[in-house]
Amino acid sequence: MEHLPPPKYKRGEDTLRGLAGRARYDVWGDVSDEATARYLALVRTADILTEFCMVIPDGLRTRVYRDAILKTGIGRDSQDVPDPLPSWLRRLAWEARRQRRTVLLDEGVLVRPVGGYGAMSEQLWHLAHLIRSETGDGYGLTLRVAPTDHVLTVHLFHHPAELTFDGRSLTADWGLLPRYETNSRVALRLSEGLREAADAAYSREESLARIEAAASAMEPNSLLVQVPHALGPGQHASPGPPRP
Repeated sequence: MEHLPPPKYKRGEDTLRGLAGRARYDVWGDVSDEATARYLALVRTADILTEFCMVIPDGLRTRVYRDAILKTGIGRDSQDVPDPLPSWLRRLAWEARRQRRTVLLDEGVLVRPVGGYGAMSEQLWHLAHLIRSETGDGYGLTLRVAPTDHVLTVHLFHHPAELTFDGRSLTADWGLLPRYETNSRVALRLSEGLREAADAAYSREESLARIEAAASAMEPNSLLVQVPHALGPGQHASPGPPRP
């Protein structure tokens, strides 16, 4: 409760702090036992969600990829184990088709074989299916690949996101624990950075082509194929473990 402003609080009456331009109640780091659950609840219930990801996020993962991520001990997922999430979260339905969710996936994700080459190939084909299933009406999921060879503001954060509820937005960033922020210069810069990343991202067709090429390259015993990503001109992705 100490993080909530008093009833008659007006931002601007207290002093903004440092280069971040923060007032006293602009930022809150959630260090409670239910920090993961609260973050996932916000992600599920936001009207609009925009996020930049260095790993494939919750809701888009295959089972094997999810398990590989959670083995690190710092993952967050709807099926998070071995630290079970509270029952109230499991009862909270994720109305994915009613939400406007934009996932900006860093291109480097396409060449990291999380869970092994076969598992990563399966995961990438799943992403390709999700892109092909986009409705184009503004609702549901919009998945795009953000190029690695661009220096973007979002690279200064861990897992930056912006969540909008009833027309009001807050930004979030996740390192080991979630941190929420509104109104400050940091929050404004994060929000602008997500728009910058969206503008820099590849088109739907190009994102799909790069994901499918990476998926093919990850398949066991696949032929060496050229993957159009930021490895550089003429570079090739490894097709997986050497064939005997």
